[in-house]
Amino acid sequence: MNIVIVIDLVDLKTNGSVMTALRFTDGLKARGHEVKIVAIGAGGKNDCPVGERYIPLVTEVSAKNQIKFGKFEKEKIKKTFEGADIVHFIFPFQLEKKCKKLADEMGIPTTAAFHVQPENFSYNMHLGSFRPLCNFLYFKFKHEFYKDFKRIHCPSACIAKQLERHNYDAELYVISNGYDKNFVPPEVKNKNEKFEIVMVGRLSPEKNQKVIISAIAKSRYKDNIRLTLLGNGAKKKALAKQAAKLGVELNFGFLTKTELIPFLQQADLYVHSAKCETEAIACLEAIACGLVPVIADSKLSATPQFALDKRSLFANNDDSSLAAQIDYWYENPAEREKMGKRYAQSAKKYSLENSIRLAERMFADEINDRKIRKSSVTETNASAKPAAENA
Repeated sequence: MNIVIVIDLVDLKTNGSVMTALRFTDGLKARGHEVKIVAIGAGGKNDCPVGERYIPLVTEVSAKNQIKFGKFEKEKIKKTFEGADIVHFIFPFQLEKKCKKLADEMGIPTTAAFHVQPENFSYNMHLGSFRPLCNFLYFKFKHEFYKDFKRIHCPSACIAKQLERHNYDAELYVISNGYDKNFVPPEVKNKNEKFEIVMVGRLSPEKNQKVIISAIAKSRYKDNIRLTLLGNGAKKKALAKQAAKLGVELNFGFLTKTELIPFLQQADLYVHSAKCETEAIACLEAIACGLVPVIADSKLSATPQFALDKRSLFANNDDSSLAAQIDYWYENPAEREKMGKRYAQSAKKYSLENSIRLAERMFADEINDRKIRKSSVTETNASAKPAAENA
């Protein structure tokens, strides 16, 4: 297939949706498809790089959360769309809306993904999961973008349920974003000087890393625990200040994939504290490396789906609950090693290869359905013409 992926940006590697789009692009290419990207920072041979659209006030705030908005450069994009079998959209913003209209005008089948959770906006506005705002955004996304699609990719069953709850009437394809096959358990796991806890993700309100710091401060083993937060974002200074005040050893960083894999392989525990999450590939990658996870049991997060039992869950935003789970896994290294192997095995059903095959099926369904609809319209017009001539 000749596939075009439209996403506002691909040049910020700390954005989870960006990394998902790039992984899917590489995976589709490996399966023999021709894939082009329309985005800020697109740099492939046949890609279509676009400029950044400046939005007063919004641009500055969005930049802190690793988001930029692409310009709709019609002629460049139209040329990229020529010959495409399908165009797939990642975000529901202005670039995607205009590209969807263009694809429809050109008669190209389209599908969309639901990666932007309305709760991300409400948390970053310091409103928590403010239902009136979130309900409005689900409605806005539907009526301004998703209503024009017959097929939507949902990264998790949790997201699919949210869309059903908000009356999205497209066919929903639950397809994991998939993790890279290079994330595997280590051949040898070394004993660390301190108990190493890690979380990977944007440093933002909805990711809620502050509860991890508070929990470690309550742990019986606080002085022998080191926390590493891999990511960037607006909350970095506040988290550093909190850790210093509570006496929690905290490191920040950003690692490339080749650096991240050995780091995860040698860590002791992965904590995922997000209050809302479409899936959390970072957690899945840690599990694939043989790390036992402890996950916030939030109704707005899909990540609890990875937990194999209650020992890997803590009450959402409850530092005492998390501290108890940290202490349990600290005190039971043999059980942690055994469960790490089970977790690595459980991750395999979320492999990128499997996700790509499911995405191919979604694309093929839309392409074939479009052909049937087009054929039906042609036959209807043809049968109507004689009747009109005889009238």
